[in-house]
Parts: sequence; structure tokens; C-alpha cells
Amino acid sequence: MRKHDFLHLSIKEVSEAIKTGEVSPVELTTSIIERAKRLNGLLNAYVSIFEHSAIYEAAKAEAEIRAGRWLGPLHGVPLSIKDIFYVKDTVTTVGSLILKDFIPKHDASVVRRLREVGAVIIGKTNLHEFAYGVTNVNPYFGATKNPWNPDRITGGSSGGSAAAVAAGMCFASLGTDTGGSTRIPAALCGIVGFKPTYGLVSKHGVFPLAWSLDHVGILARSVWDVGILLEAIAGYDPADITTLVSKTFEAKQIDTYNVKRLKVGVPDDKFLEPLQDDVKKLFWNSLKRLEDEGWQISELKFKYFEHVSACRYIVLLTEAASLHVDWLKKNPKLYSEELRHRLMLGLLVPPEVYLKAQRARKVLIREFLRAMNGLDLIACPTTSVTAPRIGEERILVNGAELSVRLALLRLTEPFNALAFPAISVPCGMSKDGLPVGLQMVSKPFHDGFLLAAALAYEEITGNRYKIPPI
Repeated sequence: MRKHDFLHLSIKEVSEAIKTGEVSPVELTTSIIERAKRLNGLLNAYVSIFEHSAIYEAAKAEAEIRAGRWLGPLHGVPLSIKDIFYVKDTVTTVGSLILKDFIPKHDASVVRRLREVGAVIIGKTNLHEFAYGVTNVNPYFGATKNPWNPDRITGGSSGGSAAAVAAGMCFASLGTDTGGSTRIPAALCGIVGFKPTYGLVSKHGVFPLAWSLDHVGILARSVWDVGILLEAIAGYDPADITTLVSKTFEAKQIDTYNVKRLKVGVPDDKFLEPLQDDVKKLFWNSLKRLEDEGWQISELKFKYFEHVSACRYIVLLTEAASLHVDWLKKNPKLYSEELRHRLMLGLLVPPEVYLKAQRARKVLIREFLRAMNGLDLIACPTTSVTAPRIGEERILVNGAELSVRLALLRLTEPFNALAFPAISVPCGMSKDGLPVGLQMVSKPFHDGFLLAAALAYEEITGNRYKIPPI
């Protein structure tokens, strides 16, 4: 196999080739960087590519592996990270003008953990301004374009990461997820996007959007690859008080779960609709294939999704505004008009309303757990629509006119407020040749079980990553 034939493999596949010496980390990293530089003019996935440091890291990994010191399946594998993660002595813009010259003095904890297992960080990916949006149309760094159709958005705010993974510009990427920012672009670009349980992965060194909703996410080409990365980054971090001492993850857990004849709850039409016809058809076709394998599909009895979304919106507005209030006063013109208005709206939320929303979240979590009693998983489409056109602000969905933001966000955001683990997996292609995603949700800290179920879904349905025609 020629070296460029490796670029669209999964981490599980390419790591074995690295371990056996079939492919060199230096040659692989060089090929990935060459492809990233060539395609970035079209897709605008990266804001910076670390060519020299990446080659150095790859050479170090190659020498270690040759000396018999293989550190695991990420050793020598080229990855990217969203430009929201701190990298020591490297500009971290968070997609903004305000932080265009911000240089952290330390790595984010998850970046440090990736380095400890020998991963090669090849660059930082484009995102929505301050990660506060779902289109990845950035007024300062430009729009990231979908590898399946460059006239379409990737979704956001981790859109650069999704485009890079889908287009063979890295093998996987770290993103963030505050309302769907990992799962949405994964769905629109035809890859896997995972949001772990809140508290499983450290956010230290990740620029916040809304601290109680933010999650570090993983974008990859397969469920197994998500498990490999989650093992590397999960676990207690004394620098992040939201992480739990007792919680960690090992990829080998995925093989230990019995995922035959699972019981899956599907929300009612009040939550699901409206959906594009292709999205609805592919979603139910996938569930039918699971049902044919003995999975039991039933309706989820939960009537408070609107309340969950309302709580998340209040919390998001308030926490984001509190972070930016000083900059807003000093440099309001350094924000885009859209973001400035959104942040100013957050300043109008009374403290008692924020506190009520946080208290209500706890009640809603209990109610959702009660609704999941007797169920193993929840399933729904990841988004209501396939990737909208760049610049499109409103979209007609089966006769209902929605904002693009709502069409993309409404099915993912509840699970940030609830803090449950959620994953988006490929669900087929629309008639227009655009990817569709299916979202699966499990109970808190059942992340390994969720990945096992998603892996079974991949095997039963055959819905997997496909190579875009670029």
C-alpha cells in the first residue's frame, strides 16, 4: 500500500501499520500535512498548521517505536485540535479578533495527555467565533466548507475539525460541544462525533463558552477511534474541579458489553418534527435494520424537552455574557454584530432567573432518568436537515420555516443541559449526496456502553464513514 493510501484509514487500522513498520510516522505526517495544505485553500479547515513541530514529533515517535517503546494506538498518529485548546507558546484565537494575539503558557490538559501517548498534533482548526454558533461561518477567518459540497456549511462550532477528519487532513480531532458543536458538524460531514458525560474529560486549558454546559468532544471516522481517543483524554484532573476522581475509561471496555436486543426509546413527533424527508427516511430505515436484529424500538415518554432547551438557553446566555462582560465594555467593536447582540442579551438575564434554570436542570435530569427507566438508549436524528448552503439563514423544513440555527441545534442541545453522553454516527446519504447523522444517547457515565451500542449500530447497518469526492 502506498503511503497516501493510508490517509483515509481509521486510527485502529493505521496504528497497526505504524506499529509493524509498514508505514513511517514521518512519511505519514508529511503526507497528511501536504494534503492539508493543498485542500485548505478549498475547505478552510485549518487556521494554523504546525509543519515543523509535527515532523519533529513524528520523528520522535518513529525513533521510539523502532526502539521498542510503542506507547499505544495514538503513537505517531497525526491529529488536529480545534483552535480553542491551549497549546503552549502557540497563538490560540478561539476564532476571534480579541484573542488574535493570545499565546497560552501551557498546554490544555487533554493536549498534554495526547502528547503523553505519542500523538502528533499537526494543527489547529477553524471554528465559529468564540465557539458561539453552529454554522462555522467565521467573520474573521472565513467559512469552513463541507468536503461533500463546498457550497454547504460544515456545521459548527467544531466545523474545521469535522472537515479535516472527513477530508483526510488528519485522522481525528478534538472539538468542544456546548449544544451540539461536535455532533452537528460530524453529522453534516459524514463522520462520528462524540460528547462524553459531563465530568469525564477535563476542560482545563479549553477556552470556555458556558462552563456548566461545555464538554470536550471527539471527531473521528469510526466509533472505535472515538474509544481510542477517549481512553487517552478521560479521567480526573486536579486542575478541573468538574472531573471526578472515580471516573475513567479504557477502550477495551467496549468489548465487554452485551449489546444484543437493546431497548431504544425514540422521542415523539412533537420533539422530532419537522424533519427533511431524506433525514426522516434514513433515520427510520436505520432503526428498522436494528429492529430486524432484535433491538426493541419504542416511544420515549418524556414531555419536557422544551423546558430542557429553555434552561440551556438561559444558562448559555448568562454564563457566556459573564465571561465577556469586561471585553464588551472595553472593545465592543471587536465582536461581530451577531455575537455582540447575543452577549448583550445575556447581560439582561436576572441572576435569580439563572439560578432557577440551574435548579430546574437538576429536576429535569431526574425526570429524564425516570423516562429512561427500562430503556438502554435514546435515538433520534442528529439534525433536522442536511448541510444548508453557506450564507443561508432560514430554511424550509417540510413546510415549516426554521432558522438554520434552530434546524441544526434543536435535537442536540437538550443533552448538554442534561449532561448525558451522546454520539452522532453516519446514517446514510441524502438524494443530494449529503451525509445524514443519527444520534444515540445513554445514561450518565455509561459512555463505554454507548460506544459499544454505536459500534454494533455500525456493524448492523453498515453506515460508516465514506470518503468525500475531493
